[in-house]
Amino acid sequence: MRHARLIARKPKLATRSRRTAGKPARNRGSAEQMLVELKQRLREISDLNAAGDVLNWDQATYMPEGGADARGRQRAMLYRLAHERAVAPALGTLIDALAHYGESLPYDSDDASLIRVARRDYQKKIKIPPDHVERATAHSSASYNAWTRARPANDFATMVPYLERTLELSREYSSYFVPYKHVADPHIDDADEGMTAASTRTLFDELKQLSPARFKDFWRN
Repeated sequence: MRHARLIARKPKLATRSRRTAGKPARNRGSAEQMLVELKQRLREISDLNAAGDVLNWDQATYMPEGGADARGRQRAMLYRLAHERAVAPALGTLIDALAHYGESLPYDSDDASLIRVARRDYQKKIKIPPDHVERATAHSSASYNAWTRARPANDFATMVPYLERTLELSREYSSYFVPYKHVADPHIDDADEGMTAASTRTLFDELKQLSPARFKDFWRN
């Protein structure tokens, strides 16, 4: 009877074993599905930003005279929509869920790098209110429009209020990343991750020590 009971249990053990063996595969499949969703979300954000860039190009090239206000409003709305998608809680949850999967991949692989950079970008962007993105974009368009009129007349005075507003918005942007050692650090980090005003100053101090010939070689290489 004992042997009969053991034999009767074997199919159940086999079934349990198959379930256990299949679990990692399902986890991988789930991670790959989430990665597809992440790429789709990031693609939509990129497309919205690209549409805003097209309008920016249009303003600088073929925009009819008198269209600056409309272009500025349209760009501001597109960049705000892109930002709102970029800071959506669902996107953050998705990135967090993919963190372990990304760490299991080769560090320099495309997918691991995508997850890592998406996480960094998300953590930065959630600090910035969508309203700031919209206001800064609208101001950028207005400033460019004013510059196109002031430049031919060499009218610097017209641009002073726009430059002052640009400085205000830049400082406001930095305020979302306190504490920092220099007000320019958040902006520099956007352009070159990990760089700061101090490290940039050090870099240029080192370049000043190079002879003209070595400096030319440095930039060629």
